[in-house]
Amino acid sequence: MSYIWNLPTKVLFGAGKVQELYKEQMPGKKALLVISNGKSVKENGSLAAVEQGLTAAGVDYVLFDKIQANPLEPTIMEGVLAARENGCDFVVGLGGGSVRKEAIVYLPYGLMKQMLKPDMTFSI
Repeated sequence: MSYIWNLPTKVLFGAGKVQELYKEQMPGKKALLVISNGKSVKENGSLAAVEQGLTAAGVDYVLFDKIQANPLEPTIMEGVLAARENGCDFVVGLGGGSVRKEAIVYLPYGLMKQMLKPDMTFSI
């Protein structure tokens, strides 16, 4: 087997970055918005800010809120299926460790295995 895997990823990190999301050049028109199965990003307003930023950028999105700590393959593949069934063409991850790994590595790898390749992932 032989292949080249080029997976551009842009990470926005730091105070105020969520509010600047709408200024970014989006790699597609529909995002899989990945968050954890916890409630912190919902309660602290980060999720609402990202949703507003995506909307302001003209991007539709589907929320995938099932990422647990150290996600297992069935969860990853559920995210892949959600992206595929909803026609998502890129991934936005909002959160820390497990969410970031899911958005940057696991979901794109799963999509690649399914012969669907997102152009880019964002992690916020």
